[in-house]
This record gives sequence, C-alpha cells and structure tokens, in this order.
Amino acid sequence: MTAVEGIAWTVYGIIALTSFFLSVLFTRYFQNKYETEFFATVVTILALGLVFSTLCLLPVDIFLVSSTVDVSKGIKKEWATEQVIQRMTFTMSIVYYVCYGLITVFSFILIPFAYFFYEEFGEDQSNKDRIFGALKYTSFFIVISVLLSIFGLFLKPTTKTPKIDLDWFRKLLTDSNGEKAITFVIACLILLGMLVFIGYTAPGLSLLPISLIKGRKGIDAEQEDVENRVAANKERQRVIRSRYIGRNMPKTEADVLDSLEDEERVLSRRLRAILVDKTSLSTKIIMYLRPFEFLLGMFLLCVTLVLVVSIFLTIVDKIASSLCGSQCGYVINHPNLFNPINYIFVKVSTIFPLDYIFMVGLILYFFLATMSGVIYIGIRFLWITLFKIRKGATAPQGLLVTALLLTLSLLALNYTMTTTVAPGYTHFGSQVYCNQTLVNGHRDCTDHNELIVRCDVFGPTDICTPTVSSTMIDRIIVNTPFFGIFFYYSQWVFLVVFLIGFVIALFKRPRNNVDADLQELVDDEEEEELLDRRRNSHRHSIAGSGSGYYQTLT
Repeated sequence: MTAVEGIAWTVYGIIALTSFFLSVLFTRYFQNKYETEFFATVVTILALGLVFSTLCLLPVDIFLVSSTVDVSKGIKKEWATEQVIQRMTFTMSIVYYVCYGLITVFSFILIPFAYFFYEEFGEDQSNKDRIFGALKYTSFFIVISVLLSIFGLFLKPTTKTPKIDLDWFRKLLTDSNGEKAITFVIACLILLGMLVFIGYTAPGLSLLPISLIKGRKGIDAEQEDVENRVAANKERQRVIRSRYIGRNMPKTEADVLDSLEDEERVLSRRLRAILVDKTSLSTKIIMYLRPFEFLLGMFLLCVTLVLVVSIFLTIVDKIASSLCGSQCGYVINHPNLFNPINYIFVKVSTIFPLDYIFMVGLILYFFLATMSGVIYIGIRFLWITLFKIRKGATAPQGLLVTALLLTLSLLALNYTMTTTVAPGYTHFGSQVYCNQTLVNGHRDCTDHNELIVRCDVFGPTDICTPTVSSTMIDRIIVNTPFFGIFFYYSQWVFLVVFLIGFVIALFKRPRNNVDADLQELVDDEEEEELLDRRRNSHRHSIAGSGSGYYQTLT
C-alpha cells in the first residue's frame, strides 16, 4: 500500500467511526423514551452508519484517482504504475460492493425483519414465535431481492448501443455476471431512493434554512396566546354550566362541555410547558444564539440555491451536450455550462483535505435536509400519517422506516452528486493531462502549460482514471438506459418539488417553542385534531343555541 492510500484509508476510517457515533446520537435523540426495542435500535444505528460510511467512500475515491496525476506536468506520477492503479481501483470496488451488498441486506432483510419482529410483540408471544412471525412477513422481501438479482444476472445490455469509439465507453459495457446482478439491485434501490429524494429531500432543502432564518415564535407572545385561549375556554364552560343550574343538561351540551374540558387540559399542559421552557437555561442560550442561527440559515439558504442552480444547469446541459442522448441515459462528457459546485470542488481539490471536508459537509447537509423533510412531513402513505418523528417520542417502527428512507435517499444522493451536482469533479477529481504527444510517444508540456487540460471521457485512459463510483453509476445508466432516463427526469421533478416546498416554507409560521416538551404529554397532531374537533363541535353548538347565547359567548 502506498503512502497516499494509507492516508486516504486512515481518514476514511475516522470518518466511518464518526458516522456510527452520529448514528447512535441520532437514534438516541429521536427514539421513544418509554417504548424501545433493543434489536430495532441496533438495526437503525447500523443501517445509518453503513450508508454514511458508503457515501464517505466517494471523496476517498476521488482523492485516490486525483493523487495519481502530477497536475504541474499533466502526466502520471512515477509511483502510479498500471499495477498500482489496478490494485487501488480493485480494492475500492471490493469495498463498494461489500457496502452496497450490506445495504441490500439491510433494506430487504434486516430492517423488515426488525420491523415485523417488534410488531409481533405480545404478552403471550415467545421470542421463538416472534421470530417465526417476523420471518413469515420478511420472506416476501427476500423473494423480491432474489428475483431482482436473478433478473439482473441474465439482463443483457441494450441492443441499441450507440457507436462511440471510446475506451471509457467500451469498459462500461464489459462487466461480470456478478457485477451485473449487484448493479441491477443497486439501480432498483436508487430508483426507490429517488422517490424519497424527491418527496423529502427536495422540500427539506428549503424548509431547513428558512426555518432557521425565521426562528421560533416569541415565547411571550405564545404564552399570551395560550392564556387567552384558556381564559376563553373557561368562560365558555361557565356559561354552559350557568344555563343548567338545578336541572339536567342535554346530551349535546354535555358533549360540548366534555370537549371544552379536554381542550382546557391540553391548553393547560401547553401553558405549563411554556412556563418551564421560559425559565430554562436552554431558552436563554437559544435567545443569545439567535443571531448565529439567522446567519447559519442565510448561509444554508445560499448553499441550497447554489445546489439547485448547479443541478438545473447540468440537466439543461445534458439535453444539448449528452454523448448519445437517451440511448445512454444522458451521459455527458463534462459540463459545458458553468456549474458553481463543480467549479468550487475542482479549485479546492488540490488542497487536501479541503475538498474531502467540503464533500462530507455537503453529504451531511443533504442528510439534514432529508431529515427536516421527514420531521415536517412525517412518514405517510398518501394522505395518511403513519409515524411522526419527534424528539424522544418516535416509535421503534418509525425509527426503522426512517432509517430505510434515509438509506434510500442517500443512495439517490450518490447518483445526484455523480451526475448532476458535480459531474466533472466526481468523475475525474483534479486529474489533468498533457495534450501534446512528442515523436517518441511521450507527453511533455513543460513549455506549454496551456496544453494541460482537465480530464474527461475523451482523455487518454493511461492518464485519466475515472472514479469507481462514477464507473458504477455510468455502467448502470449505459447498460440499462431505462434507469438513466428515469433518473434524468427525476431531477426535473426534484426541482419542481423544491420550488413548491420553497413557497410553502416562505409562508409557514415560525416554530413553537414547546413542541418537544409537549410531545412527552400528547402527540402534536392528535392535539391539533382534538382542538379543531372541539372548536368545530362548539361552533355547531353555538349555531343551534340562539343569538342571545352567541352574544354571551362572544
């Protein structure tokens, strides 16, 4: 192993361990304090840590191929022989396939099994019964994964292969049967992940920064609002009771009174939580940190806008500059239109580990945006909310489904980073080549630095080495153009959903101060439904009680 490989893998090991540590903190932060399941918690932590570790392979991959070229001469470094490069790419491929294989196992086996294992819990259920019950339902997912693997094994590349005389392109069409099976399953997972990426990450990219800019609702104003509602509620109860002193109360009025009492209990709990929160140290700290929260929100909003512009310019560029259009999934040589993110990465790629830090930070930002989308939207099936993600109040099943959604979305992020956000950088890193060949066959640009150009798919393969990650993604979309077309148009849908989420985030009210505290007492959504139901019921009661009664209440 060369010194460069040693440095890269050491840094990756630190990042991977940090990823698992962050997964532990994430799970502990959201899991229900009173309803936990050890196996579900462990599976959630391992799944999140695994997918983070897989994504962190991308900057390692880029760094390794970039380090093989002397950027001042545009030729390979002396130590970067063909054997060394083959060993590096082979090692990276093995690590990628192991990670993707484990992700497949978690997605199709472990996460479903942990979900159904928890669902089988009961007083009269032994662990053996729970295991057999969980296996019965998990077998459906296992059958799907096996069928996908078999289908990918016998899948042949498209018969309408475009005639492109490039060594890079020919290598994409040659892979083993095992690679075909694995890459097809990966492509199916990325396809599912693209739906999650559109549904949660796109709105999350606007919800996260704008919520930081708006901050929280003023705690004094929130306290005053709740106190007024409590006072109005008690007055309504007093009026109803005063009307029926000494005689029986009709059932309709009794139901309204019960509803008002339930509403009073909810509002009282909220008021107590506000009073506790108002005097807490964390509230005072947040108040002092408010300017920094605003600045962070502005910075993240700028990052979001630059990301969206980069994606938009790249997918527009693919229409005009794709090597072979839809026949090979809109693969482009390099961005002809200016791509801000790609430009920044290329410029800082010569300063190790600055580009590595930027890449990890960008991946982390996408994760936080996806998490923000999941928290705001909830885990839904169409219009039905299945789980709400809240601090200290998320059910084990909700954690498992969240882990699966994040896993799939981060797989889709791998495609997005490679093909639209920074396609040039993620394909060849900072590699350049001397575009002048002497009579003896050697390249020499000592006196002609202007002839040192960036590597692309037309560059010489003996100098320009594509990253393993980009090769895997390009192989998927070239061999099966259906995936390439679907992924390409998904980026357009992503931008549309982002714009919708951006408009909603602009008009969304600031966050309440006591949502997390109140969650220990009653679920937010149930509370709002309860209050709405009480108000509607009371309104109908008022409408049927006469104008004098209405005037008294108002």
